[in-house]
Amino acid sequence: MRNGFFSSGVSRVVCAAALSGAWIAACSATGNDTEFANSGSDNDSGSGNVGGQGGDGGGFIPAGAGGNGGSGGGDSCAATKNKAQQVPLDMYIMFDQSSSMKDNSKWASTTAALKAFLEQPAAAGIGVGIQYFPQSSGVVCPVIPFCNVDADCGPAACGPCAPPTPGFPIKTCSTAGGDSCKPSDYAVPDVPIAPLPAVGTTIINSINSHSPSGSSTPTGPALQGAIDYAKQWATLNPTHTTVVVLATDGEPTGCSGGITSVNAAAAAYNGVPSIKTFVIGVGNIASLNSVAAAGGTSSAFIVDGSQNANEEFLKAMNEIRGAALSCSYLIPQPPPGDDIDYNAINVEYTPESGISVVIPQVKSAADCPAAGLAWYYDVPGAPKQIVFCDATCSQVAKDTKAEIDVLVGCATIVK
Repeated sequence: MRNGFFSSGVSRVVCAAALSGAWIAACSATGNDTEFANSGSDNDSGSGNVGGQGGDGGGFIPAGAGGNGGSGGGDSCAATKNKAQQVPLDMYIMFDQSSSMKDNSKWASTTAALKAFLEQPAAAGIGVGIQYFPQSSGVVCPVIPFCNVDADCGPAACGPCAPPTPGFPIKTCSTAGGDSCKPSDYAVPDVPIAPLPAVGTTIINSINSHSPSGSSTPTGPALQGAIDYAKQWATLNPTHTTVVVLATDGEPTGCSGGITSVNAAAAAYNGVPSIKTFVIGVGNIASLNSVAAAGGTSSAFIVDGSQNANEEFLKAMNEIRGAALSCSYLIPQPPPGDDIDYNAINVEYTPESGISVVIPQVKSAADCPAAGLAWYYDVPGAPKQIVFCDATCSQVAKDTKAEIDVLVGCATIVK
């Protein structure tokens, strides 16, 4: 059939529709059956076993709801109920190895936590890759980086000549160690993304071969490089959710005049494919909240750099895993020779309470409500994923016993 499709091993869902009006109500469930009703006007009263919200109601539609719904009669459609499959998750980690990570055992604590994350059974199946910043530019800079003008710093990677600071009235070259300011140096992973647990040992060996040494914190170029790699990966793996995880203990330094981490995160989140940036700040790095917000993840995870860093960093990684996994689902694929009607797909959410609701669709992330349930397609017109709006994602992520089903074959309920 062309209007939706059936697949083996899934529940059959019966949908009753009137001849006119908008789809507005759902779900008088008996066993595995679900019924949809259509309404011609807000003032129609529900009848029989099917009811629903009025045309102007919006929001989610509870199973078996009565009220301002339409009558059940008229033409009918049939759908299949598919248990929603979460989109595979891939993480590209950009990890701070600047010299300040030596302080208060931050490097030892956070790398131990990262190793624990890689080895836990719950992470199996997640794709993970890693790179570190700063990277060396490969340029030899002056041993004593004092200067009057930029040219005194030597090659461009060793400058610019920074103004004096209080208590140190001498100009210095701001990137005295020759740290790279090129995003391309960070877009090449030390360990490419691959599934856990197999890649875990490789990443742990990579961590063991690194130590804090960089003299600056070129966050902007490092994040841009991470995003560039993540976008390439996401393009080659369109059925996956790919995210960047930035872990750092300091404010950006060096690479003045380059791209900022906030701009990089915002461009990635609003681009195609959309890449979210999660941020872990080791220490009270409040300014990182703006990077996380621009990257579509609200706020940074702040880890106490002097106490419980190991435990807090591991908790942050697991919360990132949970948030990313809860938000995107695969669109069920039709049998060979059949097509998907993207206007005949609905999403059903059954919380721990057991009362199912059908989540309405919005056109795009920009149309997501601040509160309430809604979802959208990742790429309008050529979708690969069903994506929950942030408020929906947050609610579902907290409901560890929730069930998500994709109903295929009845007209999509829209908000």
